[in-house]
Amino acid sequence: MGALRSFLLSYPEFLLAALCFLSLAALRRGVRARRQPGPVRWPVVGMLPFVLGNLGRLLDATTDALRECGLTFAFRGPWLSRADFLVTCDPAAVQHCLASSHARYDKGRDFAEMFDVVGDGLLVADAASWARQRHVAAAVFGDPAFRALVLSTMARQTARLLVPFLDHAAAADCVVEIEDVFMRYALDVSYASAFGADVDALSVAAAASGPVPPIGQATRVASEAALLRHIVPAWWWRLLRWLNVGAERRLAEAKAVLDEFVYREIANRKSTLAAVATGNEGQGGGSDLLSLYMAWPREPGVTDRQRDQFLRDSAVGYMFAAKDLIVAALTWLFYILCTHPHVEARILDELRSLRPTATVAAATTGAGEHAVFDADALQPASYLHAAVLETLRLFPPAPFEEKEAVAADVLPDGTEVAKGTRVIFCIYAMGRMEEIWGNDCHQFRPERWLSDNGRVRHEPSHKFAVFNCGPRSCLGKNLGLSNIKIAAAAILYNFQVELVDSHVVKPQNSVVLHTKNGMRVRIKRRKTA
Repeated sequence: MGALRSFLLSYPEFLLAALCFLSLAALRRGVRARRQPGPVRWPVVGMLPFVLGNLGRLLDATTDALRECGLTFAFRGPWLSRADFLVTCDPAAVQHCLASSHARYDKGRDFAEMFDVVGDGLLVADAASWARQRHVAAAVFGDPAFRALVLSTMARQTARLLVPFLDHAAAADCVVEIEDVFMRYALDVSYASAFGADVDALSVAAAASGPVPPIGQATRVASEAALLRHIVPAWWWRLLRWLNVGAERRLAEAKAVLDEFVYREIANRKSTLAAVATGNEGQGGGSDLLSLYMAWPREPGVTDRQRDQFLRDSAVGYMFAAKDLIVAALTWLFYILCTHPHVEARILDELRSLRPTATVAAATTGAGEHAVFDADALQPASYLHAAVLETLRLFPPAPFEEKEAVAADVLPDGTEVAKGTRVIFCIYAMGRMEEIWGNDCHQFRPERWLSDNGRVRHEPSHKFAVFNCGPRSCLGKNLGLSNIKIAAAAILYNFQVELVDSHVVKPQNSVVLHTKNGMRVRIKRRKTA
């Protein structure tokens, strides 16, 4: 070794020649790679330049790459980073991996660690744990009392908080960050449904006094941190977690906030049940999510600590799924309606043909009353339903789904999947593919969801995978759609929402499709409301 070092120092031209050769070889390989469809795979750094160069539009860049590659491509990360995975938006692959061959694909350890904010809950569970939790969740979501509570909570919070807040904003004639409004509203609905208690995040006083309550902000911080964990090499975010700095520190603080809120509710519920058992309270139990989970028989050998952890993980997972769906869907729906007035006009005509189920007095004397519709009243509103589905097609709240192959497999298009490969299903890209939705896939056209007789048309879940596909399909799909329609109907019927001039609305890089810069609007009362 010493002789070689001495030789290179004596004849540096050999070292220079070797470096030139390696550089030219890398450049040649890079040029050759640029001729292939999809992101360039560079030596050493892999496709990391593609990610860094498109941080401001990563979802759209991935969509373009999938279009070039025929709906599927292999992403290669930097050497030794373990950041290689398969990206696809092929409906056949979705059907294969999530439905017909779902036993070959799990969430995987990596996903559970990257989204550890939900603990060991249903959202990250695999195999036997998933089967047990799914059984409990299906029973809870199928409980008529729970569904009635959630639907009544949606209508109640809409009439009690959402409409009065927007009425106040209209009277003040001020600019409103509407995504923040929906964040507060969704928090009020999901928290009340989960715990049977109100946080009143959207009350006029609370909204005027400061930012979104800590528990609401915590869920958004956790979503952003989870996406970062998907993008950067695992060793990097694990190092940040060990050092407790940057995004990992914010995530740790968010988890602490969630734990404080949820464990407090669990302790309160235990106290209430204990009081009932001793005869000091007149009533016990309830129809909210926590009550139903606590009433479920405990498995043998489960300790109190494990039981509390299970309750915490179930409640946090529900709040993530319920709240984030509502926030993202309503934000993008009203962005679309602001930019497509003919769609707004048709929905308004449809709503005016229906009978409201409640009225809310306007804040200003002489301003009249505002109307609110419940889920039953909105059953005939097919065009509103179609507009919501079309919004979800183009702006899915969860823009991608992820699985890990537990065994070697082959996708329907012939792509080989090695054991342990992470497969990313880009739901955002699926809604923008001509091969899937036709040449008008980029157009917002609710009519694509309506049959000739005006009824809502069904699309298979492997084509419209917003609510997942196969055994893991979303249990709260219908409740979520009802919530979106109840809120949207109340806003559209009573108010005009206008985008602030020159304000640009773009998707943010996150596991939930929030906006990058918010959505600033002005609220005006409708004269005909």
